[in-house]
Amino acid sequence: MVTLTKFGYVYVMIVIMLGPLVAAVFMFTRKRKTGALLLALSMFGSFFFGVWYHFLSHTSDNVMQVQGPWHSTFLWTAIALAVIELAGTVVGFRMFRVISEPAHSE
Repeated sequence: MVTLTKFGYVYVMIVIMLGPLVAAVFMFTRKRKTGALLLALSMFGSFFFGVWYHFLSHTSDNVMQVQGPWHSTFLWTAIALAVIELAGTVVGFRMFRVISEPAHSE
């Protein structure tokens, strides 16, 4: 069981869980630009949080703390999660840039 500080639980709830969901809702409204930016920022926040807790901090959620038969699975899923979060960051910023560009007239 991983325990977080109060700040950690609030961060996970707002940035990692609600952020991408709100961004998805915005992407289907007139607030597409806001949705793209929110997606990029929430995915970057998720990436930062995951890298910190899975690879840098000395907590029970660090990949080096998990021993036994689950070590390899936890390591590879932590790496995959970081890659997905970084990809989500890039996609969000690219969408924001494309949406922000003025329409080209032919």
